[in-house]
Order: sequence, then structure tokens, then C-alpha cells
Amino acid sequence: MPETLAEELLLLAYDLRGKSRIGPVELDCGVGGAMLSELRLAGRIGLDGTVLAVADTEPVGDPVLDGLLADIAASPRGRTPQEWVTRLRATDHQQRLLARLADHGQVAVDRHRLHRTLGVFVETRHPVRDIVGLWEAQQRVVAAVTTDAPADARTLALGALVAAAGLSKAVFATSGNWRALRDRMRAMTEDDWVADAVRRALAVELGSVPV
Repeated sequence: MPETLAEELLLLAYDLRGKSRIGPVELDCGVGGAMLSELRLAGRIGLDGTVLAVADTEPVGDPVLDGLLADIAASPRGRTPQEWVTRLRATDHQQRLLARLADHGQVAVDRHRLHRTLGVFVETRHPVRDIVGLWEAQQRVVAAVTTDAPADARTLALGALVAAAGLSKAVFATSGNWRALRDRMRAMTEDDWVADAVRRALAVELGSVPV
């Protein structure tokens, strides 16, 4: 099973053929936001006014997340959550998480040679192999907006990221009106400042917010 929100988001983002259901910018920002959400849920980071602040430097026990926590603690100036989401796009965190998922057999790594006019390119795909992990992550998020059962903070954080990163159609389409379900998730998580940071970062990067 996936160990972090970012890994769950990656399972939701890739289909069984290994192609991403959202664009690379959306995926980068979504994964960055998922890492921040994980640290927030663990009580390691919070907001100090409008900037991100470390509340507890104790490692969480995950090398990727602990590296990010150390980076935030060592930052010479306060950055907003949106600035951190954008900053994380330039790191190798997503590739490290994908490599970990591959090591655990949760995704495969398929490399295809593509012949284009300008030369030969290698496309890397990540077909999902952990169908149970994918299904359980999706069903938790769907249940949060289609049933009256109370959702835990971790599920709501994942759902907020799904809505912010443009994965709503992929996650909700088989469960009803996906736009209505997306809007309900946004209403349920309107105080999630990490998801808001992802939306704001994408609005700057893309000039619009993903549906």
C-alpha cells in the first residue's frame, strides 16, 4: 500500500497504461502539495501569517519528507505555501517517489523510443500495478463526497489535492456528476491552505486553474 499522500496521488494520476491523466505541471504541483499536506497532517509545518513555518523539526521517518522538512527549516526567508509548491517543481522528489513505488512493485517503469521529426526521444511511462492501492485511494475520496460517513483528515487532504490538481474527472466520473462531486469536495475542504496553494501556483504556471 502507498505510504504517503504523494504516492497515493501518483497512483491516482497514472492509468494502467502508464500515462498521466493530467499534465506534467499539474502533476508536479499536486505532488508538491501532497508532500506539504503530509507534513502538515504530521504537525510538522503550519502557517505563520501568510508564510510556511516549521512547528516541529522531529523527523517523520520518511527520507523524502524529512529532506523537505529540513529544507523548509533551513530556508533563509519565509516563503508562502504557493512559493513552496512552485519551488518543489524543480526538485527530484517526484522521481524519487516513483522509483520507490517501482521498487515496491506498485508501478512499473516502461520506456518507449519515439521517433519524431527532430530525432529519437525516450518516453517513460509508469503503469499502475497496485490496483488495490489505487482502488482504495479512489474509493475513500469518492465516499467522502457521496456518503454521509465522516471522512478522516487524510482522506479530505487527498480529495482536496485531487480537486486542486485537475484529477476530479478521473476520480469522480464513474460515481456521478464529476463536476458536482468536485465542487462538493472543494466546499468540504475550503480551509485547506495547501490545496489552495496548489490552485494558485497552477493559475500562475498555466494561466488558468485545472477543472
